Amino acid sequence: MFVLLVTILASSCKKDEVTNNFKCKVNGELWRPRNSDLKYGHDAEVHLIDEGKTFFVSAYQEGTRQTISFAIFLENEVRPGSHILNGIKNTAEYEDKSKNIKCTSQLGYTGKLQILTLDKKTKRVRGTFSFKAVDNNTKVVADISEGEFNLVYNTY
Repeated sequence: MFVLLVTILASSCKKDEVTNNFKCKVNGELWRPRNSDLKYGHDAEVHLIDEGKTFFVSAYQEGTRQTISFAIFLENEVRPGSHILNGIKNTAEYEDKSKNIKCTSQLGYTGKLQILTLDKKTKRVRGTFSFKAVDNNTKVVADISEGEFNLVYNTY
């Protein structure tokens, strides 16, 4: 009985492997996705689409109704490297539905996506990001900084 109890306690103390991790700062405040509503998908997710030429990341915070997303559209397969989020072909967006704000990257409001690793065997991607985006109607600026992600991706 004692051995069984020790085994149970030891296994419960093991650190769980984080399967999905996403965080950043929004205007200097720590922001992490949270979602318990399955109709919106996961807290954070990555999609590799169009034979690996399109890379899309989206994170959703259910309580605040905020979304952070960015995408790159390439001529060739996505690989580790640096990409500018300029709003032309590669985009970034911060949306706050509770305040009716949708800030997008564009001329003068750009950012950077750094894909650090892209493991095709485990379908895991790790990277960093930051960007500034503006809502064209309200002129509100979102400053997304110190972004990091380590996520399992889906292919379509």
